[in-house]
Amino acid sequence: MKRLGVVFPFIISITMLTGCWDREYLKDINIAYSVGFDLTKDRKIKETVELIMPPESEQTGHKNEIHSAMGLTTRSASNELRSKVTGNISTIKNGVQLVGKNLARDGLMAPLDVNYRDSANPTSNVRLIVTEQDAAEIINLKKIGELQVGEFLTHKIESLEKMSRFYPPETMDSVFRALKDPGMDFVLPYIASEGKEVIIKGVALFHDQYYSGMLNTEDAIMLVLLKGRTGGDARISKKIDSGSADPTQGKISINVGKKKIKRKFDVLVTKNGEIHVNLSIKLKAYIEEYTGARSLNDEEVLKVNKELSDILTSDAQRVIRDLQKANCDVFGVGRQLIAYHNNVWRQKNWAEDYRKVHFHTKVSVAITSTGIIR
Repeated sequence: MKRLGVVFPFIISITMLTGCWDREYLKDINIAYSVGFDLTKDRKIKETVELIMPPESEQTGHKNEIHSAMGLTTRSASNELRSKVTGNISTIKNGVQLVGKNLARDGLMAPLDVNYRDSANPTSNVRLIVTEQDAAEIINLKKIGELQVGEFLTHKIESLEKMSRFYPPETMDSVFRALKDPGMDFVLPYIASEGKEVIIKGVALFHDQYYSGMLNTEDAIMLVLLKGRTGGDARISKKIDSGSADPTQGKISINVGKKKIKRKFDVLVTKNGEIHVNLSIKLKAYIEEYTGARSLNDEEVLKVNKELSDILTSDAQRVIRDLQKANCDVFGVGRQLIAYHNNVWRQKNWAEDYRKVHFHTKVSVAITSTGIIR
């Protein structure tokens, strides 16, 4: 009887459960794989979405459709878009969000804020990308090669991260947090369309929420290295002295992404309030290709180390000048001031004073392997 007294309430509880009623069938949902936002000439928000349609049968593959709508705000554009589409739009598979450069110049808060606060929208793994033309122009390509546009862009950004052309990954989460941090800026992948192709132009620089400039792909790798990070590979090609008058000689390709980077980053404040930053990195490289006329014995390797160190130091100094020109504090100098020199920080107008920071930058290269070229 005691056992029955325990089991009986349990059976009654099960019979009273109604199950999950809040559900949608896959056939009734339009899956958004990529979303883009643009600023129109009359300053409206244009939202463009790539929808993956359910296959009509098991023998047919998925197809994508492109839809656009405009509104005074991001939410009104989204509402107008949903009114054009049969069935609900789900963003659970959204991997990339594109923002046209014109809208990025106007600020990222408009396309980010409402989507970030909507619990139905994923943010932790959605990559943000800035487009040179309107974002709609790229999404309207529909397919790039054999891949649908959203899938292509997702794979492309992941491959760029592994090649250190952009690293670490920036998502809606990380960018939104950076927007709330007065002492730290960020960069985003910068792409453009050429015909039916999508090319990587480099990285877009931001001050606060506003697009303020860009770096090309080669300088983007240097920026990643100066942050002390790599995505696993970081290939650099340069022309060095080969001891030959032949212009085809002396080209060298190295990979510095396989070994840990030793980085020194110190922010110092002088008595008169000047800010100095000592930024140095030590790279371990292995040679992937070399067209020099001389073999690389130990003495020659030391010469190559010195020459590459000088070249890359010059490159790093140029990158930092471009960052300061764009007012992009991607290294978080302001954050260091907030934490360790707060009295100085409160006296600064960082929108103006970041450009006055004195950077002392050095890159050292040590070749650890010459492979079979020795």
